[in-house]
Amino acid sequence: MKRRRKHIGCSVVARNGRLRLRFRWQGKRYARVTALSDTPQNRAQLEKLANLIAATIAAGRNPLTLFEQPVPGTPARTASTTVRDYFQRWIEDKVPPIVRKAQARDYRKHIENYVLAELGNVPIAELAARDILGLRAQLLQRGLSLKYVKNIIAGSFKAMIRDAREIDQLLNHDPFVGVRWPRIGVPGPDPFSADERNRILFWFRTKRFGFHSGMSKDGPRLRVHPPFYAYVHALFWTGMRPSEASGLQWGDVDLVAGIARIVRSRHMGEDSATKTGPAARTVELMPETVRLLREMQPLHVAPDAYVFTNMASCPIEPDAFLKRWYSCLRVLGIRMRGLYSMKDTYVSTALTCGVNPAWLEAQTGVRYDTLKRHYGKWLRSEGADQLKKLAGLDPQLDPRNPDVTEVLDFVDDEEWRRGESNPRPEAVNPSVYVRSFVICSRWQRSHEQDRGQPARWFSSGAPEHSPPLIPICDA
Repeated sequence: MKRRRKHIGCSVVARNGRLRLRFRWQGKRYARVTALSDTPQNRAQLEKLANLIAATIAAGRNPLTLFEQPVPGTPARTASTTVRDYFQRWIEDKVPPIVRKAQARDYRKHIENYVLAELGNVPIAELAARDILGLRAQLLQRGLSLKYVKNIIAGSFKAMIRDAREIDQLLNHDPFVGVRWPRIGVPGPDPFSADERNRILFWFRTKRFGFHSGMSKDGPRLRVHPPFYAYVHALFWTGMRPSEASGLQWGDVDLVAGIARIVRSRHMGEDSATKTGPAARTVELMPETVRLLREMQPLHVAPDAYVFTNMASCPIEPDAFLKRWYSCLRVLGIRMRGLYSMKDTYVSTALTCGVNPAWLEAQTGVRYDTLKRHYGKWLRSEGADQLKKLAGLDPQLDPRNPDVTEVLDFVDDEEWRRGESNPRPEAVNPSVYVRSFVICSRWQRSHEQDRGQPARWFSSGAPEHSPPLIPICDA
């Protein structure tokens, strides 16, 4: 088999109707976008520069020196700098650990695929709010959701324009002033029921997963993988995010004290800081979680070894784990939900049990106002308990006490007439009477009052009669 020859050179390609130069230098790919449209004349002109770049690379010299670069520390102030030109310089700085790998990917995808096609040739100093509104209208017409369009414009593109204004000083105004967005509904929590949670845990505890057996041709290729079960169990019963559990290392876990320190998150194959500042926290572990971790802990383990690993002994990646997760839900007939629903299940279960919100805030790394906003319907109302404490100061404040008489209303002597359902006795003639009732288990009130009829009283198994009248005498 012939070995593929290593390509050394520079090629001219077209993308979004504009020509660009593509080449490799020291193992990295580079692309330089031009303002030239894709025509035979422009291609012939650009091929000369491509040949010069290829010759520079073949000579072992840095081809980047052929391009006009700004002096370090000096902002580019050319009025002709377009949005596309500035993006090529701006995106080179957005690399880990300055930004998360997923964020750098989104910056490149959003601006290259959606913004440059519409505003790439606009001078960045002349960018106005009307241009941004037009971009929003164009993206919505392409069928993109309002939320995704907002992520593109108000997230990635706004971050680039902010740097152009504050760092490179290419703009003396903010073009996003006046650009308003309608309220976008955020999907609420979607927890699992207790039965669904138990079925999912049982599936991962007993499921036999396939693995690569190397050069062996015989023997079993399926086995139970305890780290998968422990990973799902931890997400259900610790309040950790999937990326936080994937980044957990054995040096962060204290099985004697039953705690785990959350100091990093893992996404797209690399470790980074936690999602927010409060997300860096100490999590208390359930005894069952401690037992599972102790059983699967290797005999010789390094502090930087990952706790939850896949079949190849590499850390579990949340995106790669989704394939097994969706297989579980499909087999069990459970409605499809993401991994984050396990955290929703933990929070909703804890609030239903009446845990202290301050403890839950420290356990999950989610602020109380966020817990109240997203999980408010699971918060227990403590009003009844607090009122009961106050009612203990005076027995008449608690209507559930069978020894308390509840006063309904005061009635003058002239208001009573014969034939009423609760006539006053003839023997007593005070100036004011109180119609009252005694709350006890054998007295029940008829529903006729709800239908607009006079209230009647009856006792189970006894003829209808009225409770006694209690006279109120002046002191």
